Amino acid sequence: MDDLLNRADEEARSGRQDKAFILYGQILAKSPSSLGALKGAARTLMALRRLDDSAEAWRAALDVAPDDPDTLFQCGMVHFRRGEMEEARRRFNDTSELEPSHYGALGMNVLALLYQGGDVADTLWRAQRVWAEQHAPSPIGAHTGEAEDPERRLRIGFVSSDFRAHSVGFNMLPVFQRLDRNKFQIHSYAEVAHPDKATGLFENASDVWRSTVGMHDPQVAQMILSDKIDILIFLAAHLDENRPFISRFCSAPIQVSHHDVCTSALPEIDYFLGDLYVTPPGGAEEFSERVVRLPTFTVHSIPAEAVAPNRLPAQANGYITFGSFNAPQKISDACLDAWAAILQAVPESLLVLKYFESYSEAATRARVLGRLSSAGIDLERLTILDAVDPRSEHLRAYGDVDIALDPFPFSGATTTFEALLMGVPVISLSGTRLVERCSAATLDAAGLSVCIASDVSSYIVRATELASDTERLAVLRGALRTMVTQSRVCDADSYVRNIGRVYRAMWRRWCASLASL
Repeated sequence: MDDLLNRADEEARSGRQDKAFILYGQILAKSPSSLGALKGAARTLMALRRLDDSAEAWRAALDVAPDDPDTLFQCGMVHFRRGEMEEARRRFNDTSELEPSHYGALGMNVLALLYQGGDVADTLWRAQRVWAEQHAPSPIGAHTGEAEDPERRLRIGFVSSDFRAHSVGFNMLPVFQRLDRNKFQIHSYAEVAHPDKATGLFENASDVWRSTVGMHDPQVAQMILSDKIDILIFLAAHLDENRPFISRFCSAPIQVSHHDVCTSALPEIDYFLGDLYVTPPGGAEEFSERVVRLPTFTVHSIPAEAVAPNRLPAQANGYITFGSFNAPQKISDACLDAWAAILQAVPESLLVLKYFESYSEAATRARVLGRLSSAGIDLERLTILDAVDPRSEHLRAYGDVDIALDPFPFSGATTTFEALLMGVPVISLSGTRLVERCSAATLDAAGLSVCIASDVSSYIVRATELASDTERLAVLRGALRTMVTQSRVCDADSYVRNIGRVYRAMWRRWCASLASL
């Protein structure tokens, strides 16, 4: 049986999930309580996007081993994906009690707090520090041999699992392709187990490309030290398979967090890249890093698949169609209540929801639809698009939407840009933390501050007022693409020049600090 389990695990690691699932099933047919097979089947089902079945398999594994930290954590992940943040945090905390240094549980507890919203500032800061403290500092020492020259060509290292078709990848690719190679050399440390076409673009745009898959943190840190990296940048440290704890080895003299959702709380990371909107001076959010504010936090490229915006749907339909193409876990109960109020205030209006296959999961549908139904919304007014489609069809789906509703407290980013690109205005609630301000930052940069609300009541008012003025909506439909593409949100050349200036300023500052010793 062990040989069969090893075969199944190898098939899963190699990406052959269908074959792996068959093998796990053979084991479970003979030994229904095999924890290894239950967990393997659950992971495989998740990879196959069979979320309901995966959740059932994780529950079965929990029945067999109620004190298994990994199983508890994965049950928490099921609740997280459904947007059930309180229950997710309970599972993550249970995991941490059994295994205090469980990387996933501590990190996901931070994320769940960001998605949960409310007055969680103190709890969030404590959770961030606990997450940061799980690995002790292990400095191996950065190179200093060329520190006397503040103007030389710099080696910039990027550590990321997002060198692929991903929102962070879409934002960073212009940097890789346009950064002045006379002044900078790009080294990529890629935690990408399953490369895609975008991965190839990153590799081609890198001066040095190194895979870190299968390597332990000390090995990666030693490789970075050997490469004599001057500035090491950690992308989206809290998300996906990223590896921020490599920073604890101090293998580069300057370390930076970029595209993260909050502070790293790691004292070894020197800078956090933000902007005046998402990280305002004197803001309520705490950062352990020195915050450096770019003109804009992100930059977007215009996808080739984006056809021209069509005519305003309401002009033909005679009613308003609202839409949200964001992940269900971003849509809090308070957000659903606000959407219900908007639908009640705009008679005959419809709501379209879409996010890959997520709404095909029964529990997710039950939470979202149940909340709206209990608020008195006839579910006939909802349309759920379940199909997983190419980006061209995804963008084309905005052709049926008049107004997009941004979720809160964790706002959209790429979804907001895509909606504007397709002529759809986005109503957003701007909060106090970075994740609550990303959409609003894009709207502000594109000249759409009228779509930004400061509280829930004004969010509802702004949506209903815009819905009542189809002439204005029609004008926006024709103007939004130009507004957003001519704004700093799409000015990749300026963005990359500013990034280069920031890297150089960091290096000069470090050189000056050495000279003063």
